[in-house]
Amino acid sequence: MRHILISFLLLIGFFYGFSKVYLFLITWEKLDIDAVEIICQKEEIRRDLQGYLASKYLGNLLLLNIDNLQQRLAAHPWIKEIYIRKIFPATIRIETKERIPIALLEKDGYYLIDKEGILLQKISLRERPDLPILIDTNKFQRDYEGKLALAWACLESLEDSMRKQIDVMDLSEYENVSLRFRNTDTWLKMGNSRFDEKFSSFSEHLALFETYGPLEYIDFRFESRLILQPLPQNKKNKALDSEKEAF
Repeated sequence: MRHILISFLLLIGFFYGFSKVYLFLITWEKLDIDAVEIICQKEEIRRDLQGYLASKYLGNLLLLNIDNLQQRLAAHPWIKEIYIRKIFPATIRIETKERIPIALLEKDGYYLIDKEGILLQKISLRERPDLPILIDTNKFQRDYEGKLALAWACLESLEDSMRKQIDVMDLSEYENVSLRFRNTDTWLKMGNSRFDEKFSSFSEHLALFETYGPLEYIDFRFESRLILQPLPQNKKNKALDSEKEAF
């Protein structure tokens, strides 16, 4: 019985001592966070995070709720993933994985978007002329994810050199992506599958298509035939006028 009592008293002493140490550590000023290291590629993100954290009291390193802080910082539109690590005695290190813009989306202006369709930033067309523009007559109010998936599947089937030449991708029609390359008025209606085959056919027969003169569109959606629509006369005249002005 005596050894049980001694063990019980030792246990009480241990927890009492632990509580005292813990209370000391969480109130010790040397563990108050006084440095934040931010590792990211985009300088604008670094400035935004520094500005946000400068206005916050982060408190004691032991008491910092990393999950809560990660959730708040991850609300930044350019941040895809974020990792926070405690470095004793008083530093936290923040590493970010940024979203990569791969297209412009037309809505109430033009927005940079990544592959997940996140609207990153509203910009002018002049700022990123290298990216394809995604358009939809309904402004992407319906089936947003499905239309983007169709656009990405089409883009990924292209070689880099050809992908960089895409000017506009129209996703207005159900299960169809139409695209137009830079410096041409001809639309290519690609449907929703076999994009690599259709692009190969377009490249192989390009010289033949040119013999038909200016075309409004080439429709690749039917397996056994192609549909070529000549450019209407009024659009031909506008194209000629533009060429004269450029000259």
